[in-house]
Amino acid sequence: MRTTMVRLHIRSWRRRRRESLVATVPEHGAHDRYGDADLWAELQRLPRRQRAVLVLRYYEDLSDQDIADILGVSRGTVRSQAARALDKLRIKRVLQEAR
Repeated sequence: MRTTMVRLHIRSWRRRRRESLVATVPEHGAHDRYGDADLWAELQRLPRRQRAVLVLRYYEDLSDQDIADILGVSRGTVRSQAARALDKLRIKRVLQEAR
């Protein structure tokens, strides 16, 4: 029963996440309703280490090992801090979309 429920959930998630293909390229790109200002505001709400890991990973494009060396922590700590930070941002975004 549990396996069936998990597979049904995954299947519905995949269906919602599919791209819709179009015949012609649109004139203008899609507007991102989460602009840079909103993103930086959300990053400010994260704990300092989580924020540093995300900025170094996605803005500075550094590897996990480079980030670990800069912050003086292990590579595993970098990965766990990044996962926690992304989870917090996802949860926040889901709650905002639900409103």
